[in-house]
Amino acid sequence: MNSRCLHILGLSLLGALCGASALHAADAPPSGNQPNILVILTDDLGFSDLGCYGSEIDTPNLDRLAAGGLRFSQFYNTAKCHSSRVSLLSGRWCRQAGDESLRRAVTIPEVLAPAGYFTAMAGKWHLSKQPSDFGFQRYFGHLSGACNYYKGDKSFRLNGQPWQVPESGFYTTVANVDHALSFLGDARAEKKPWFLYLAFNAPHAPLQPLEADYKKYLGRYDVGWDTVRAARVAKQKQLNLFGRDIEPAPRPDHIPPWSALAAETRAWEARRMAAYAAVIDRDD
Repeated sequence: MNSRCLHILGLSLLGALCGASALHAADAPPSGNQPNILVILTDDLGFSDLGCYGSEIDTPNLDRLAAGGLRFSQFYNTAKCHSSRVSLLSGRWCRQAGDESLRRAVTIPEVLAPAGYFTAMAGKWHLSKQPSDFGFQRYFGHLSGACNYYKGDKSFRLNGQPWQVPESGFYTTVANVDHALSFLGDARAEKKPWFLYLAFNAPHAPLQPLEADYKKYLGRYDVGWDTVRAARVAKQKQLNLFGRDIEPAPRPDHIPPWSALAAETRAWEARRMAAYAAVIDRDD
C-alpha cells in the first residue's frame, strides 16, 4: 500500500468517514490526488484478537497498519452479521438502509465510482443480489453467510457470474486475497484510485484452518483462557489502549474457571482456541 492509502483500524467509523468524504468527492471531478481506500472486515472477530489490541495471535501486518494510522478505542456493531455490513457500506442503521436490500441507501462504491474510483470487493457478501448490483466493478467471493473454507459452496461468483470452486488446492481466505490483488492490478492498469472492500469469512465458523497455521498454535493455549485473558489485559495496559488504568470485568457466570474443567475438556478447548487463532493468523 502506498503513502496515499487511508489507514484506519476500526471499521464502523471507517465506513462513515469513507461515505462522508465520498459524497464531497462526487460533487467535483477527480483531482488526481484521491487516496486509495482499503476496508478489511473480519467475521466474528473479538476486538482483542489482533496484536495491536492486546492479542497473542500473530498479526504483524494489521499491527503495522494500526501503527501507521488510527486505532480506535470504541467500536459498536449491530450484533448481527448482515446488519453490520449494511451499516459499514452505507453509513446508516440497517433498518434505515432497507435491511439486506439496501433499497433506502447509497453504498460507498456507488458514490466513489462516479468520482473516478475503481471499486472492487472480495469475500463474503451476505446481502441481497450481488456486489456488482451495488457499485462494485469487480467482485469475487460467496454470497452466502458462511461456507466450507476448503470446498466453498455454490454461491461463489466472479464479476456477477457463477464461479466453480476447484476440487483441490482451494482455501477461501487465500482465494479472496489472490483475487483482491488481481483487482488492484486492474486498477493500476486503468490508472485510477481504488476502493477495495476485503470481507473475510474468517474467523466465522466452521473453524477450518490450514494445517500449517493450526500446528503453529497447537499447545499455545494449553495454559487456558484465564491465563490468556490476563495476559491480554496486561498487554492492553502496556499499550495504554484505553488511555487510563482499567480493571477486567468479572468472568461471566456461565464460563467456568479453566482449572475446574476436566482434562479432556481442557484439551478440546485448547485445540479450538488454536484453530481460531490459526484462521485469524491467515487473515493477516
